[in-house]
Amino acid sequence: MKKNKILLIIIGVCLIGGLVVFAFMGNKSYEGYEVVQELENSEVLEYVEVDGALVRCGREGAQAVDKDGTLLWNVTYSTMKNPKFVFCGSVMAIADIGAKQYLLSDGTGSTKTFSTPYPIQAIDVAKQGVTAVLMNGEEKDYICIYGKDGELYCEIETVVARDGFPLTIALSEDGKKLVTSYMKVESDEPLCGIAFYNFDEVGQNYNRNLVAQVQYNECMVPRLEFWDNDKVMVVGENVLELFQMKETPESVFKKEITAEIKSIAFGDYFCMVTKNKDDQDVLETYNQSGELCMKKVLTLPYVGMHTSGDEVVLYSYSGCEVYDAEKGLLYQGTFEDGIQSMFAVGGNRYYLVGNRSVRVIKLK
Repeated sequence: MKKNKILLIIIGVCLIGGLVVFAFMGNKSYEGYEVVQELENSEVLEYVEVDGALVRCGREGAQAVDKDGTLLWNVTYSTMKNPKFVFCGSVMAIADIGAKQYLLSDGTGSTKTFSTPYPIQAIDVAKQGVTAVLMNGEEKDYICIYGKDGELYCEIETVVARDGFPLTIALSEDGKKLVTSYMKVESDEPLCGIAFYNFDEVGQNYNRNLVAQVQYNECMVPRLEFWDNDKVMVVGENVLELFQMKETPESVFKKEITAEIKSIAFGDYFCMVTKNKDDQDVLETYNQSGELCMKKVLTLPYVGMHTSGDEVVLYSYSGCEVYDAEKGLLYQGTFEDGIQSMFAVGGNRYYLVGNRSVRVIKLK
């Protein structure tokens, strides 16, 4: 009997200790940071975080370094006037917008360069290297799906009089689904049409693999984003809509936007900053079911936003705010070297691109 009482006491202490740890972890916050590593800075067009690595993107080449500054890969190419970089996993595609060339890299430094018949307007890539390229022809526009070796899988012709002017495209992670947006005018009213294509078995039963279309009146849709193979988000000037597209699209979530959208970021969560009627910046985060997880009025005069895992990073030219996508503010801080961009890479670590250096910092 005495042993049972002792056992119950031990279990009770363990449970209380576990609850204390859980409560602490559930309300984690940081008070400062330490510099873990300092990397060489260089003049580049864009910094991107990909699978924990920092990718430096320029007009003549791109390179990836890890958190210790070790060079992971380096690629060079002919000078591009207007390069566009897209990533899916470790695969990278670079298109020279307005020109007839794109490059594909497998994330190890191995690259292939391909030519297109018409000038490129937009590009997206899947994990296997399948690439969707939107091109502007003289009389028609074309969306071509290419394999990793440049073989043509599919060509979709679009005509402005019928389909409208193409704005952007999004390709699923497996390369089997494509969504496009078009702007056109009907009865003197502007509208945006969204076309859903399925190149799997289901899509073979439809003309041109076009499985569905939706329209938004008086709305431009400049951004489409696949969260995975089946979820795609439509981001318009005055609407957000999330579709589940296992075979054909079904609307999961729709929200009318009455404020100006200033910034968006995709990761495990969809993050959006809008300007409210009081001229305040408001951060909203949504999970992949379309549920609002957090809404916060910002005081930081931010210039950029990045999300990774359950964290959202907003940064100004001199400071930052880090949020848990569901629980709120984790950290506020300023940096002497200034900030060009900032990325969360996991384990409380961040790439901090300053005016003179690139540092890996750890919040504590």
